Amino acid sequence: MINPPSKDRRKLINNQIEGINLLGYSRAEMGVGESCRLAANSLNAADIPFGILNFSGMNSSRKSDLSWVHKEITHPIYNINVFHINAEQIPEVNVKYGNILFDERYNIGYWHWELPDFPDEWLDSFNYLDEIWVPSTFVGDAIAMKSPIPVIKIPHSIEVKISDYRDRSYYKLPDKSFLFLTLYDVNSLQERKNPKASIEAFKLAFEPNDMCVGLVIKVNGSKSNQQESNKLFELISEYENIYIIEETLSRSDMNSLINVIDCFISLHRSEGFGLGFAEAMYLGIPVIGTNWSSNTDFMNEKNACLVDYKLVPLENDFGPYKSYQYWADPSAQHASEYMRKLVNDEDYRSSIASQGQAYIKEMHSPSAIGNLIRKRMNYIHKWKFGG
Repeated sequence: MINPPSKDRRKLINNQIEGINLLGYSRAEMGVGESCRLAANSLNAADIPFGILNFSGMNSSRKSDLSWVHKEITHPIYNINVFHINAEQIPEVNVKYGNILFDERYNIGYWHWELPDFPDEWLDSFNYLDEIWVPSTFVGDAIAMKSPIPVIKIPHSIEVKISDYRDRSYYKLPDKSFLFLTLYDVNSLQERKNPKASIEAFKLAFEPNDMCVGLVIKVNGSKSNQQESNKLFELISEYENIYIIEETLSRSDMNSLINVIDCFISLHRSEGFGLGFAEAMYLGIPVIGTNWSSNTDFMNEKNACLVDYKLVPLENDFGPYKSYQYWADPSAQHASEYMRKLVNDEDYRSSIASQGQAYIKEMHSPSAIGNLIRKRMNYIHKWKFGG
């Protein structure tokens, strides 16, 4: 194992070009890959010089998003590194690139985490870095408790692009029904995303043959996990008004799907940011979500439907989420009440949607987040580069 680079960087090289080397899964169609691309959009909007080091590592996701391939570089050229790689993968980056990537540069890790206690087994990753950026207060609180270096909140920017606008017929969805959308990745950790709770809420709210409403379930990975897919189909077998979309969609077509539905719902147990909510809000779509963890930074009672919950222990280990921790158990009953209210109260629906859209477009625009990054960079240069 390669030892971490020296942390004595008081005399950083001043003749390097000012800017950011953005390292991450910039082509990967997954959350941490999107995180890297959102950062690129923010840097671009604020005219901050940057290049992208596309990192593959052992990631198995599709790597067909080439939206920022024109900014890719083969070696670091700027004086600040920002790693859109989660904590446990930082040593893997060091193995691939060696200390030459870290030495004489200011190194920032952009980390996500979804529970109140940051894992002790990842603490060694702090040794490679000078500071941590996080997307939310919730993540920041968890990491700051154990961090020996600064922890700064730099939220994600949101800008939803649709190159080809689709109508409902493209997705084989009814034209007149009030449609809710939830996401269901059969290969991801079901316990955290908790997609079955959205199905339960819909069942509590509406009858199986009420064709004035519908629940759309966008399923990812159904062919690779047939057992979990079968469980899903059994769960909805009696409901004529629940629609499954299993096809792989391009980013534009996924955004267009959100654009043609009437409400986005996710009853998560914990979130590291809540990108699905933010993207729906950007498009003026009302959202229903658990009133706990990172999404509460940008969702409130005026711009979203926040669902009551109880904090419960995990009780079992789920991957990196250990049994001693706790997360939210959202009320499907409360969510069902919001579902009915959105269908029946047009004024409420319009108010929630418009205020949500206004908030995201103002507070999470690429230029707003880019300027926040520039402000932090100015202080880094003042304290660390003597300028």
